[in-house]
Amino acid sequence: MMQAKDFMTRGVISISPEHSISHAARIMLENHISGLLVRDDEGKLLGVLSEGDLLRRAELGAAAWRSSTEKLHVPAESFTKSHSWRVGDVMTRKLITVDGDTPLDRVAAIMAANEVNRVPVMQGDGVVGIVTRSDILRAVATSVPDVAATGDQAKRRAVLTRLTSDLGLDRENIDVTVEDGIVCLWGEVESEAKREAARVVAEIGGVGCVKNRLRVVSS
Repeated sequence: MMQAKDFMTRGVISISPEHSISHAARIMLENHISGLLVRDDEGKLLGVLSEGDLLRRAELGAAAWRSSTEKLHVPAESFTKSHSWRVGDVMTRKLITVDGDTPLDRVAAIMAANEVNRVPVMQGDGVVGIVTRSDILRAVATSVPDVAATGDQAKRRAVLTRLTSDLGLDRENIDVTVEDGIVCLWGEVESEAKREAARVVAEIGGVGCVKNRLRVVSS
């Protein structure tokens, strides 16, 4: 099972909350990164400063930091975040962290649910690394299909099991035949999306060829 510690980036670059926003932006540009961890002098993690935190800055002009609904008065918090020169005033304080043993699929789900691009990896109170969307992409790029079944009958059982358990297809409406390693999908499904998903399920087993003869039947 892939875990956060297997794909996290170590030697994470961090910055003090007392540093300037311009200094933080230069560090991101020089290191080709899209975010920085913010830590105090004792190394305690305080927050994260990302590109997203810098999109609504006064330096970019009024249109960047003042929304169309803020004609007269801007909320104090928004004003501080868009005008302050201190990293500590602009950073995102809500911390979403994981530990090194967290399964990578769980990390990806956490990132998607919270709409964040990076998650610090903790060991106790200390930061040992960070998982970014680039790290998730690297895991996808280096993964290989699961080849769990060998032999035609074993492949047939494996594909049928995935179709019913992963996709929830009705066993009464579908069938799978395998001959000389070629998988054929038969029967009826409710939508083109399910038809395509069924093909993907069959391909996950590492089969050489899939013939998708499922028919889409509207209810």
